[in-house]
Amino acid sequence: MLTSDGAFQNELRKIVDEKIIDYKDMLAINNYSTVQEFRYIMGKIAALRDLEEMMAEAKKAAEQRNR
Repeated sequence: MLTSDGAFQNELRKIVDEKIIDYKDMLAINNYSTVQEFRYIMGKIAALRDLEEMMAEAKKAAEQRNR
């Protein structure tokens, strides 16, 4: 059974994954008139991936503290 923290993490991870997929779809359609618009979406994807890494680090640190 998941704790409320675990459930929160799972739901956040799902939302982040869905957002990354949405942004990748936006890039595939390529309705951008400037390179800056394209790079902006790429930056959003990179930020979400960084967030996933930080979440994993935070989870690991929290688990080590609870021991």
